[in-house]
Amino acid sequence: MLLLLYVSKPVIAQTPAPEVPDFTFFKLDGTPFSTKNMIAGKPSVFSFFDVTCSHCQTTMKTLSGRYEDLKMASVYLVTLDRKDVVLKFIDKYGKAFLNKPNVVILQDLNYQFIPRFKPVKYPSVFLYGKDNRLIVYEKDEKKMSDLVKMLKNITSEKSK
Repeated sequence: MLLLLYVSKPVIAQTPAPEVPDFTFFKLDGTPFSTKNMIAGKPSVFSFFDVTCSHCQTTMKTLSGRYEDLKMASVYLVTLDRKDVVLKFIDKYGKAFLNKPNVVILQDLNYQFIPRFKPVKYPSVFLYGKDNRLIVYEKDEKKMSDLVKMLKNITSEKSK
């Protein structure tokens, strides 16, 4: 029991990455996608999800339903799951994200997301500014609308 607490303590205590870390994920067609492929000068939203997680389903529905407010950002949907189940999940809960130029669905085939971004749990959504610095990290699906409002505020301030 003590060993379990000792091993799990670092996970509980980890702080989300203060800036976008270097990574290499893979698009659903198998093409590598790294930090170098990100669009510079735009805010970024990273949503880390699991297709079997009910909180992730709610988060994806909320974010997808607010797609119009996410247009000014690059949206990266990151998962450890297989392509076939990811496509079904996105089709059911995130349909507004399909075939959008600012949305990239990524698989974490090398298991980099957790040690580099340091999420606390599923779902985890990170909003990074155009300077790649963390603005807000959110793990509560009930607060996703607040995260989108914050993004909307920073993108509308920049366009003034």
